[in-house]
Amino acid sequence: MPLVGDRVLAVFGLGCLAWLVFYAALTFLGQDRPGLARFTGEVLYLVPVATLLGLSVYAARRTEGRSRTAWRLLVASNVAWLCGDSVWAYYVYTTPGGDPPVPTLADAFYLLRFLLTMPAIMIALGLKLRGLLDALLVAAAGAAIGWQLVISPLVPPSWDPGAFVTFLYPVFSVVIFSVLVALMLTGDRRVPPAMVLFAVAFGIAVVMDGVYAYSSVLRHYTSTTWLNVGWQGEILLLCLAALVAARHPGDERERPPAREVSFLPALVAVLVVGGLAAADLILSGQLSRVTLTVALLLLIGLLVRQIVAARGRTRLTEQLRTAAITDALTGLYNRRYFEEMLAAEADPARRRGPLSVVLIDLDHFKTVNDTHGHLVGDAVLTAVAERLRRSLRAGDLLCRYGGEEFVCLLPRTGGPAAWDLAERLRVGLRATPIPVPGVAEPLAMTASFGVACADPADPSGLSVDELVDTADRALYRAKAQGRDRVVGGGPREPAEVSPTLDLPPELVWLTDELDRIRGDGRSAAVSGWAWRTAAALGLDEATRLRIAAAARLHGIGCLTTTCEPGPATDDGHAARAGPEQSACLLADLAHRPDLAPLLAAVHERHDGSGHPRGLAGSDIPIGARIIAVCDGWADAAAGVSPHARQTLLDGCGTRYDPAVVDVFLALADDDEPTEAGTEKNS
Repeated sequence: MPLVGDRVLAVFGLGCLAWLVFYAALTFLGQDRPGLARFTGEVLYLVPVATLLGLSVYAARRTEGRSRTAWRLLVASNVAWLCGDSVWAYYVYTTPGGDPPVPTLADAFYLLRFLLTMPAIMIALGLKLRGLLDALLVAAAGAAIGWQLVISPLVPPSWDPGAFVTFLYPVFSVVIFSVLVALMLTGDRRVPPAMVLFAVAFGIAVVMDGVYAYSSVLRHYTSTTWLNVGWQGEILLLCLAALVAARHPGDERERPPAREVSFLPALVAVLVVGGLAAADLILSGQLSRVTLTVALLLLIGLLVRQIVAARGRTRLTEQLRTAAITDALTGLYNRRYFEEMLAAEADPARRRGPLSVVLIDLDHFKTVNDTHGHLVGDAVLTAVAERLRRSLRAGDLLCRYGGEEFVCLLPRTGGPAAWDLAERLRVGLRATPIPVPGVAEPLAMTASFGVACADPADPSGLSVDELVDTADRALYRAKAQGRDRVVGGGPREPAEVSPTLDLPPELVWLTDELDRIRGDGRSAAVSGWAWRTAAALGLDEATRLRIAAAARLHGIGCLTTTCEPGPATDDGHAARAGPEQSACLLADLAHRPDLAPLLAAVHERHDGSGHPRGLAGSDIPIGARIIAVCDGWADAAAGVSPHARQTLLDGCGTRYDPAVVDVFLALADDDEPTEAGTEKNS
C-alpha cells in the first residue's frame, strides 16, 4: 500500500501523537491553574482546527472530480468549525466567570459544520439512490442504538433551549458515524483511506459528544475538562485524513467491491431493531416510541429499497442486452441482432410481404487503414454508418455485419424497391467525400452492394434462409465487376451480369492491385462490358466467358510487353514479339491457353495498322475487337460519357470495328457504362 511507505504521513502522524501527549500534559497541569487551563482549552485548542482547515484547502486543490467537490464542502465545514471555536473562546474570555450561555452564536457555527459534513461524506463515497437507502437502513439502526445506549439515558426530565442544542451534538455525531459505517459496508466503490480515518474520528466524536451532553446536564462545561483531549484526537485524525487525500488522490478511484454485501443493510437493520424490541419488552414490558419509529422507517426503507433494486436489475438487464446487440464503434445493431431479426422475419405467421436484404462493403477500405491509420478508419466507418442510417426508412434495419461490411434488412420491400434503395445509398455515399479530423482532404469513399429478395408470392423465388448467401454472392460479383455498383442476386437476376470467371485468384488480385495503383477499377469494368457486348452480339456462352476472362487479365500484359519489332511477316508487316510473348506467358500463368490469341490481338487495329501482326477486319478475333472497344471507352470516359462516345465514333473503321461500336453504344444508351467503375475510387 502506498500509505505505508509515505514518510511524510509517518512524520505527521508522530507529530500528531506528540501534540496529543503535550496537550494532555497541559490539561493535567491546568487542573489547579485556571489561567493555564483557559489558555490550553480555548487558545491552543484552535491550533489543530486551523491546521485542519489548511490541510482541507490543500486536499481540495490536489484532488479531482467527486473528491474535490467533497473536500470543498469540508473546507466550508472546517471554516464553520474554526469560527465556532473562536467565538466560543471569545465568550469564555469575556463572560464573567468564564461560563458562556447556551445557546450562542458558536452553536450555530457548530451545527452548520455538521450540516456541511453530511453531504460532503456522501459525495466523497459516491452515493447513489440504492446506496442512500442502504445507508439510511444501517444509519437508522445505528442511530437507534446510539439513542438507546448513549443519548436516552442523558435526556433531562425537562427541556430548555440549552439542553436541546446540547443534545443535538451527539445526535448529529451518531447519524454521521452511522452513515459513514453504512456507506463503507454497502457502497459500490472502494472506500478511500481518508474516509476510513473520518469514520474513526467520528466514532470518537460520538463518545465525546455524548459525554459532553451528559456533563452539561449535571454540571457546567469548563476549559479544564478532559473531553478536550478526546476532541483534539478527533481533529488530529481528520487532519491526517486530509493529508492522506491530498498526497494520494489516486486512492479515491472507483473500484467494484470484492464481495456482494447488498444483503447486509437489511440484515443489520432487522437484527438491531429486533434486539431493541426484545430489550424494551424485557426491561419495560412494552415497545418504546423510538423502537416503533425505527421499525416503521425500516419497513418503509426495505419496501423502497426492493423497488429500487428491481428497477436497477431491469435497467442492468436492458443495458446488457443493448450492449450484446449493439456495435460499440458505430452505434448500429450488430450481426447477432440482424440474424435474430432475420430469423423472426422467416416466421410464416409474421410474413406479410416480400423481404429484401442489401449487403454493403466499402471499396478499398484497407487502403484507408494502411494510409491513414486505424483511428481514421474508425472515423470513416462511423461517418458511413451515419450516412446510411439517415438514408433509410423508419422500418428498415441497418446493422454492422463485420469489418467494413453493413447489411440492411428491408421488410415488405420487393426486389426493384430494394435495388432502388441500394442505388440511392451508393450514389449518396459516392457523391460527398467524408471529412475526417486530422486528414487534410476529405476521403472519397465508394461501396459495392449485393441485393437479394424473398417474395412469398413467388413460389419459385428465394427463401428467407437463402437471402444472405444470395446477397453475398451478388456482392462478390459487384466487387469482381469493378466495385461501386449494385448487383442483384437470385433467380431473376439480369442475364447480362458477368458471372464469376474461372481464373486464378492470384492473377485477379494482381489486376485489382494494378487498378488500385492507377486509381480506378477498369479491369473488372472492361470485363463486364465485354461480357454484355458479346451477349448482345449473340455469341455463345463459352465464347462470352473466354472474352470476359481475357478482358479481366489484359491489363497485366503491360508489365511484360516489349515494343521491339520482330521478323517481318508474309504480308510485309513487322511483327512485334513482345505482345505475343506476354500473351502466352499470361495464358500459361492462368492455365488458360485459349486466352492467348485474344490477349495477343488486343492491340490490332480494324484498318490493319496495329500490332503485333497487322491484322485487319474480320481477321482479328471477335473477342479482341470487343475488348479493344471496351478498353477504348475506359481510356476516354473518365466519367464523361459524351467525350467517350465521340472517341469511339472517331475510331470507327480505323481503330475499332464499326459493328462492335454500334452494339456497344446501343448498350450504353440503356445502361451507362461510365457508372461501372471508370471513376477513381479511394
